[in-house]
Amino acid sequence: MGRYSVKRYKTKRRTRDLDSIFYEDLASAERRDELLNKQPLDETKPGLGQHYCIECAKYFENKVAIKTHLKGGIHKRRVKDLNARPYTPLESLAASGTNMELFAQSVEKYKMLDAQRKIDMAKEAELVKQQEEAEEAAKKELEAVEAAEIASARAAKKAVNAPAEEVDEDDNLEDAKMDDEVVMA
Repeated sequence: MGRYSVKRYKTKRRTRDLDSIFYEDLASAERRDELLNKQPLDETKPGLGQHYCIECAKYFENKVAIKTHLKGGIHKRRVKDLNARPYTPLESLAASGTNMELFAQSVEKYKMLDAQRKIDMAKEAELVKQQEEAEEAAKKELEAVEAAEIASARAAKKAVNAPAEEVDEDDNLEDAKMDDEVVMA
């Protein structure tokens, strides 16, 4: 009893309400794309406002931080909560028995929007997967180029050092022949 009576006053790190996220940020593919990819640089936000989690309405410093967040339980719990559509005043009126026709129309509209949202989310997940694959390929290509550069540098170093070693071996052979001639004489 004591905890919940105090909890409603705690607003220091209050997050956005689920219904505002659902109806404003997740409402359309354009809005999600705008939040994920097209935000202007803002010095007042972490990571200059470029790394944003829509479901949690939170900015992150870099890609590593947001990837770690996406794997975490807090984010997964928030996504699970957002999968269920929040209640609207229209639904509460329909539950009491008023405005049933208007509610039936909104249910049909919601079904169409929900189907479209699922399609959009699947496309978005596919794009994220393609971006990750492209980053992996670029990383492997960079590693291959670096390995080739290291190998060529080693070969060049050996080529520079090799003639000096051959000369030393030739000198050693000539010295050994002279020593043999001196011993025979």
